[in-house]
Amino acid sequence: MRPDIDLRAYLDTRGAKILLLLTLPILVAFALLGGLIQPALMEPAVSDVELTFFVLTLPLSLIIPVVTVMIIAGEWSDSSVQNTFLQRPGRLAVLGSKAIAALVMFVALVGVSIGLAAGATWIGGELIGEGTVFSSFEGLLTTHLAMLIAVFLFSLAVAVLLQSTVIGLVIAIGVPFVVTTAAGLTMAFGSDLAADIVRAVDLQTAAVLAADGEATAFELIPLLLLVVVPLALGTRRWNLREVN
Repeated sequence: MRPDIDLRAYLDTRGAKILLLLTLPILVAFALLGGLIQPALMEPAVSDVELTFFVLTLPLSLIIPVVTVMIIAGEWSDSSVQNTFLQRPGRLAVLGSKAIAALVMFVALVGVSIGLAAGATWIGGELIGEGTVFSSFEGLLTTHLAMLIAVFLFSLAVAVLLQSTVIGLVIAIGVPFVVTTAAGLTMAFGSDLAADIVRAVDLQTAAVLAADGEATAFELIPLLLLVVVPLALGTRRWNLREVN
């Protein structure tokens, strides 16, 4: 495995450079928005790191799928994967290497975001408001970070299964949005059957419940349907698919 090669190959693409150039200012802007606006709206005028990071999860929920799908499926879409397989025999090793590279990018994005959230919270609370709240950091890890992990795992599974950048992005970004919308509708209409159906494909909620220690056996269903099964089928397809 050579995840360093896959990571470097991704970062050298024009799409990755454009995305990363846009990502940093977007994350900084959302961090400042979350950290600085709280003292003006909350009583007492304090800034809470968990709320700041929650604001950052909005762009991260879009950036993480884009980065993950591009790393995994990008070479299939531009037909350069043939050269990769010729230079690095062992398709499963290549897949594992790309998955590690995607994980490295995910950790880097989350790490930078947590740092930005902490900095913006301190600025908002100490320089503008009446103090900061960092005691909610555990909630940040058990709730919002769990949601982002679910986003990453689903994006990874979709990319491995579909091996197409365009279709992978549509599914990785669109499905969670549809599920979240459906969850809100089922709560509004109070249908138990519909709620159970949505719950069976709501990976983010299942991840939060698991992080809080409140998960039941039912929360394994989204994991199986949206991560394990697509990854298994995608790995098999990755190993057998003919390269054009």
